[in-house]
Amino acid sequence: MRWYLLKTWVGKEKELVNEITRTVPSFLYNECFVIYQERIWRKQQRSVVHVEPLFPGCVFLTCEEQGFLIKRFEQIPAIANLLACKNLTILPMMKEDGEFLKKISGEDHMVKLSYVLKNEQGQVCRISEPLGICREQIEKYQFKKRYAMIRHRLWGEDQAIVLGIMLKEDAERKLLYENTEISVEMSGIALH
Repeated sequence: MRWYLLKTWVGKEKELVNEITRTVPSFLYNECFVIYQERIWRKQQRSVVHVEPLFPGCVFLTCEEQGFLIKRFEQIPAIANLLACKNLTILPMMKEDGEFLKKISGEDHMVKLSYVLKNEQGQVCRISEPLGICREQIEKYQFKKRYAMIRHRLWGEDQAIVLGIMLKEDAERKLLYENTEISVEMSGIALH
């Protein structure tokens, strides 16, 4: 599977996905999507799950075609216009980048919250996936803001990636969900 990174303006990701699915023949690609992530916001002593793009301004496209997809995209008037106006840049991705993104976001392209368990001394003793996949790359935890920052090489550069975490006190309370436009579902969390 070949992955492409489509860079657009932050906040225009969904609009670009809609434009591609509307104007590009479906035989040219498998999927066009945004990778989202779940994050917890603490509001009035409550844990609220919010969904946001993992990489603002980035849309991903997959295809099985071995040829040069960009040249075929340039022939579609709506895409050619976006490229000409510098509202879109299409970059082929390395195979490892696509594999990593698929591993952390799954088939639904949603990076779920990772459960982080701390021991009595406040040290992390267990981590669930998807953060568990990146355990060797964790640079820091921000427990109050409910995230962990990892450093991973993507697109040929070291990237700081922030992934949402859930703590024991969040799991013991009922989590509230915002952004009902995107369906999110808490699944069983396996600790490793």
